[in-house]
Amino acid sequence: MLLSDMLAGLPAEVVRDVEVIGFGPLSTMAEGVLHYFSDARFEHQLISLSGARAVLATRELAGHVPAHYGLALCTDPKEVFLKAYRLHGADLEAVEPFPNEIDPSARIHPRAVIAGHSVRIGANVSIGANAVVHERVTIEDDASVGANSVLGGDGFEVGIVDGCQIVVPHYGSVLVRRGAVIHTNVSVDWGIYGGCTEIGEGSVVDNLVHVAHNVKIGRNCQIIACVMLGGSTVIGDGARIGPNATVSNGLRIGRNARITLGAVVTRDVEEGGHVTGNFAIPHPQFIDNLRKGRS
Repeated sequence: MLLSDMLAGLPAEVVRDVEVIGFGPLSTMAEGVLHYFSDARFEHQLISLSGARAVLATRELAGHVPAHYGLALCTDPKEVFLKAYRLHGADLEAVEPFPNEIDPSARIHPRAVIAGHSVRIGANVSIGANAVVHERVTIEDDASVGANSVLGGDGFEVGIVDGCQIVVPHYGSVLVRRGAVIHTNVSVDWGIYGGCTEIGEGSVVDNLVHVAHNVKIGRNCQIIACVMLGGSTVIGDGARIGPNATVSNGLRIGRNARITLGAVVTRDVEEGGHVTGNFAIPHPQFIDNLRKGRS
């Protein structure tokens, strides 16, 4: 879809037209998407991108947009972006509905709720009482989903349109890999802006965990009770996240990293790293601070 067609009827002036195939924030590396740019502090993200894409920007910030990007000018780039997404997001990003594919060996509790279309459930999958599996969810062989857990549904992406607060629709998917275990009362959001929220092969997600949109959990991870994983965070293979830890959005948690119970993580954690505290710092430094009376 041409940018000019996408923005037809919206309060924006197209300066450089270009083909657009999706939407995303400035952290989206995929080409062909529409971004909004309303704060000069994020210019580093804008100029780090490559390939064809389009940008909504204010007139004051237009000079920061690389000349090979499509460009449209408006007063409130984020609001115009959200209006365009509400008009065209489903057409560009939602998968075509398909009949459910449920292996006969799957054990689905009679009180579980499975969407009427666009669900794949593999062999020997177990789904507990009152669990809800929305459309655009795939559960691979030998995985299990505990009672009252919810796979799919809109995540927390909120914007203002015409003075009213809205939850941005999520047209992405959820993928539970082979042998993953999801315990009870777990919430796993759909991906957003064409993304997929993924629970890795053999990983175990404990009770009362929230997995936000576009999170990627690697293989054989342990996500322990009451953890909150912010949107678009990537958890490396073998990582262990302790009870009640909070991991902010957009972070990278390295392979075999450890996050101590109750930690509030606001920065990436290196491979094999171990962080503790609020805000989390390397565990040895935290212990050293305790010994010095500076915790």
